[in-house]
Amino acid sequence: MTWDRSQNTLLTTSGQAGRPYDHTTYEFDCTLDSFGNVLLADLLEIFKEISKLAEPPEGGLTLTARTNYARPNVWRPFSHRYDTFSYHEEWGIVLDSEYSCREFTNEPGAMESIGPLLRANKGVLRKIDCHEDRGEGPYVCLKVSFPLDRTVGQIVALSFLFDSLIANEEGAPTSPAGVLALMASKIPEALLGQPESQWLEVKQKGYGFENDRQKHEFALDLAAFANCDSGGIIVVGLSTSRDASGQDIITAANGCSPGSLNVDSYAEVAKHRVVPPIEGLDIRVISSNDRSFLMALVPPQPQQFRPFLVRGGVISGDRVSGAAFTIPQRVGSEKWNVSAEAVHSQLVAARIALSRADTTGR
Repeated sequence: MTWDRSQNTLLTTSGQAGRPYDHTTYEFDCTLDSFGNVLLADLLEIFKEISKLAEPPEGGLTLTARTNYARPNVWRPFSHRYDTFSYHEEWGIVLDSEYSCREFTNEPGAMESIGPLLRANKGVLRKIDCHEDRGEGPYVCLKVSFPLDRTVGQIVALSFLFDSLIANEEGAPTSPAGVLALMASKIPEALLGQPESQWLEVKQKGYGFENDRQKHEFALDLAAFANCDSGGIIVVGLSTSRDASGQDIITAANGCSPGSLNVDSYAEVAKHRVVPPIEGLDIRVISSNDRSFLMALVPPQPQQFRPFLVRGGVISGDRVSGAAFTIPQRVGSEKWNVSAEAVHSQLVAARIALSRADTTGR
């Protein structure tokens, strides 16, 4: 990319031009199609050149990329979105953008939604301001810097995800229902940076179901969430990496090959292996950009139905004995089976409670 000083125009290697609204300023405007492949490193070098050769710009050095909203709505009736890349002497290139909200949110609330995604993309938050409704609805202002090997297009794509998360337009990735809403809206990348947790389990590939062991494993994951107060969700098609603290963090949304995930097969396993049946179990498959993802949402279950059991127990290898049963529990992001001693203690406690009830007539 170059700067034509005589015309005060930014030119890409393909000849696309970015011009300021006012030729006396250095606030350049472009479309994403024309500048999407420009590296932040190249933009930084051009802005450094301008700052040395030109008079100190009153409005600063900026490049604003214009894109279209796919779905304008009543509370945000704009057809276009603008993402501004500003030059800062200390921070370098900074994404400087505003995000509309349906309801006012504070700084911790906004960061809860976008923080994991920001960290997953090595973004550094420079400043955040949350504003009340002043006629056009509440909004959040972000200043964020990213690695210089990213392109304008990559950062604008991230900005669209920030927009959806801050606005809580599709849901927030902070609950099972929020994750389901994001996945159902075909934006799985919004989950990048999220850790596996008490209520979230992700798999890179489908369970397979070639043998009983894989069917048993899926049933155990379902029942473990059913035995939790919060319920939980399984998402197939997401990859994780373990961070320095030992947590599994979602790092990629590559999905599975189309047609490889069958809802009926998963529902059949749940029906025949989890006892009692899980109320409100929601299993669905979505496709996005030639990728398939499966979600299995387990809503919080009535206390009187717990514990949920899984028919069978693993003997060795892929062999599962139908004469046994397993009671799984979720502990953090791990799954543990209730021991025989714990089951016996619960049975004894229940027997004592029934005996006392018979004695007192209650």
